[in-house]
Amino acid sequence: MHMKKHIRVTAMAVGALVASTVASSTAYSQTVDPALADSWAFAQKEMPGLPYDLLKNACAEAALMIYSGTWPDATDNVVKHFKERFPCIKDVQTFVTQTGPRRERFLAEVRSNHNIADIIQDTDPGTLESQAKDGLIANYKITNDSAYDDSLKQTGYWYPFRSSTMGIAWNTDAVSDDDAKAFATWKGMLDPRWKGRVGVADPASGGAAYLPWFLWPKMFDQAFMDGLKKNQPRAFIAVNPTVAALSSGDIDVYFGADDASLSPAWASGAPIKWVLPEPAISTPTGQAISATAPHPNAARLYQEYAFTEEGYGAWQSIGGGPSVRKGFADQRDVAKEGWYKTPTKFVEYDPADASKARDAVNVQFHDVVGK
Repeated sequence: MHMKKHIRVTAMAVGALVASTVASSTAYSQTVDPALADSWAFAQKEMPGLPYDLLKNACAEAALMIYSGTWPDATDNVVKHFKERFPCIKDVQTFVTQTGPRRERFLAEVRSNHNIADIIQDTDPGTLESQAKDGLIANYKITNDSAYDDSLKQTGYWYPFRSSTMGIAWNTDAVSDDDAKAFATWKGMLDPRWKGRVGVADPASGGAAYLPWFLWPKMFDQAFMDGLKKNQPRAFIAVNPTVAALSSGDIDVYFGADDASLSPAWASGAPIKWVLPEPAISTPTGQAISATAPHPNAARLYQEYAFTEEGYGAWQSIGGGPSVRKGFADQRDVAKEGWYKTPTKFVEYDPADASKARDAVNVQFHDVVGK
């Protein structure tokens, strides 16, 4: 397991419209609109038990807003396939930005009762669990729930569409394979040969950038953090800018690099490699339905589709990170490379503790980077 679950929430009421949807017609007792026949056939096969009225009401809403992370190619690919299967959902829009601003925008809209988001994504499981407890995300158990391990989801609230595993990455034009052997363990980051050549992502951006800075002080002693400081890492605002700097040669090495962000860059031809030292640092990125979604049925239909084998495959082939769906083979080309190894041992942590430690983590980070 990548993390321990310590928060449990009670079931919350779903809106009357959706409640009536779920309680309605069974797969064998209703008349199907001919225009929806193909969509309904797919739903019956890939989302067994989905009520027909949910499809019908979703099509009546015909719109959807997804608050997406900075992986637009992967999200767009899922949306493309979703609209092919459900062409009645004509207007699917995405709002794309970093995790922190995206989260704050969603919360501000909820507080002001100006609800725009239907689907939300977040890189922090602790935040999602807190939002579930506070009634901000809907309680809806997908029909493919059993395809995802309990350690990577909160059943009925959020589900994992990727797992970010953090490691150490290098530009192959600047670092030889022999020198990179130092990165077999986390302590290889302390080697003085990396002084002034290192980039790191600011944990304030959340998720994959945050978790190493939360866990390194727990995994090691203060001398480890002091060793990082001696190598004078440069701070970048978030994961993607750090990957871009590594790919361009602006930095030679990236400490705490996110596998899920590295693999698309590698697939695009960037001269990079990476290792994922054990015990590995990993966190799922979750997707949930807003409890105040303007299009509640379309949101549920999209959530259902995103976690079918087809929908998940549309994401995983582009979005990076190893597969988090049971029995689903990693479709990334990088997984076929001899140098790429998936870890088997992971650090366990309490996501609630991680969420509460933001101020202390930010202080530690700025002590290391000197700003």
